[in-house]
Amino acid sequence: MNLFKRYLNPLLVSAGLLAMTALAGCGGGGDQGRDPILGLPGATLSSLAVTPATATVAIGAGQQFTAIATYSDGSSQDVSAKSAWTSATPANATVNASSGVAAGVAAGSSSISAAFGGKSAAAQLTVSPATLTAIAITPLAPSIAIAATQQFMVTGSFSDGATRDVTAVSAFASASPATASIATGGLALGKVAGTTQITATTGTLTASTVLTVTPATLLSIAVTPQNPIIPVAATRQLAVIATYSDNSTADVTAGSSFVAATPAFASVASNGLVTGVAFGTSVMNASFNGKTASTTVTVPASTIVSIAVTPATASVAVGTQQQFIATATYSDSSNAIITGSAAWTSGTVANATVLNTGVATGIAVGTSSITATAGGQSGSALLTVTAVAIPPVLNPIVLGRAAPFGVLAGTSITNNSGGTTLITGDVGAPSQTVDPTQAAGFTNYKSGAILAGAMTDLQAAITDGNSRTCDVSFAGGIDLGGQTFGPGVYCYAGAISITGTLTLNGPGVYIFRTALTLNSTVNSVVALNNGATADNVSWLPVGPTTLAANSVFKGNILGQSAAITVGDNTTLLNGRVLTAAAVTLRNNQITK
Repeated sequence: MNLFKRYLNPLLVSAGLLAMTALAGCGGGGDQGRDPILGLPGATLSSLAVTPATATVAIGAGQQFTAIATYSDGSSQDVSAKSAWTSATPANATVNASSGVAAGVAAGSSSISAAFGGKSAAAQLTVSPATLTAIAITPLAPSIAIAATQQFMVTGSFSDGATRDVTAVSAFASASPATASIATGGLALGKVAGTTQITATTGTLTASTVLTVTPATLLSIAVTPQNPIIPVAATRQLAVIATYSDNSTADVTAGSSFVAATPAFASVASNGLVTGVAFGTSVMNASFNGKTASTTVTVPASTIVSIAVTPATASVAVGTQQQFIATATYSDSSNAIITGSAAWTSGTVANATVLNTGVATGIAVGTSSITATAGGQSGSALLTVTAVAIPPVLNPIVLGRAAPFGVLAGTSITNNSGGTTLITGDVGAPSQTVDPTQAAGFTNYKSGAILAGAMTDLQAAITDGNSRTCDVSFAGGIDLGGQTFGPGVYCYAGAISITGTLTLNGPGVYIFRTALTLNSTVNSVVALNNGATADNVSWLPVGPTTLAANSVFKGNILGQSAAITVGDNTTLLNGRVLTAAAVTLRNNQITK
């Protein structure tokens, strides 16, 4: 909730001075020698006052204080954002140094002071030992369709009569998770038709309501991507998106059936993974609950001339794993990742084995050549198996002062009014249409040294990420959907897109760089397996980033100078949205 409110002194109106608002005078030194609003020459600062003069809040609750400057010509101005704020007793109450928003810490009182233009003033803030007496959950008895979501909010009532949002510190449960599940933060997901009781617990208090999940009629399905080009031995994940009568959409790929019209040119697996076989085209037909859709796959007239396996050398301890990536170069100079369609072999199976996914496992101390074969060509890498674990070679990107931020924008944040966005982390931007809702304990910065420092360290982090040596380089773009990657630095001259599920496998640092855009499709997923962690995943696009609706994204998006758009109901669980440009949010859950 935006606590900032500006009021013009009625004297400005009664004096008939509004017609002079276009006059200059807001420049340097205006706070002392002329009025910053009306630009009246010769007006000097006479006094400073803080309002309200006294206030009472509960522990954990907030209070906006306002600093009013009065000038020698009788005019006045709200200078809260230009004042330096301090709390005399921070053990009882703290205050944001640049905004004047105070927060109760412990029962007692503190003097809240503002300093501006050589003047100072103070107000008294009393923190009452208020206790939580009741909670209420809203909305009451909502109804949603299958695959739709509903954000629940919890309002707490305190013994001093105050109320505030306690959603972030509440625990949620669904009596029938098979009907509708509910995540941390209160976002429920309809699964099957029926009803379930949604319960919120805050401390020792509980509140509940009934959520009804209604059946929706399937209108149509669509296959994405449309008309993809897939080289020989390369793969591409298809996704099937269903549209329902309630305007909701859902990824129904897992429940769909796939058939290739011409499997001699391109085949398709039961999960929708297409493999290029030979030069030609093949129509891929998908069906789901009586609806059908299709896309045409083109396999270009090019042959594999070489295969590179990366990393070229790797070391693992006995019993641990290493993900290898097979990259094919074709006769037309194009590249494609063929990890999932290549035939994998281990030269010395007594030392290491390898799966058809390119994941090798250390068996005994020694070495083994790990080979990928496709289209009559082969490529190999050397795997060394040691008796002790090898420390990671690649260090994570250090975010510095940008690390506490879940969302950071150098220009502006656009957030939908009345939405369900919840940021578990600090928020920073000089301009914000609607302040995003934040979990307890985090701050929204609109100016000041903390925001400036975070922007400086973000640029340093981007420079660091762009300086890393590429383990895999592509001359064009890539769709990462349906692929599995191990730790490393992946560099693409073209756009990065994600259709379906991208799997990051194993502990270590992952860096994805693109000279163009980063895009994810509706309901796409970035999955972390076998020790991969979101804090070690960094995305560095040069161009804009667009995450489509209802997708699940992980990792830190570091935008140097391009906008980031997060689609409706898209979540970044353990991820950050950081850019020197603008950020657009809509009903998003972002946890740094």
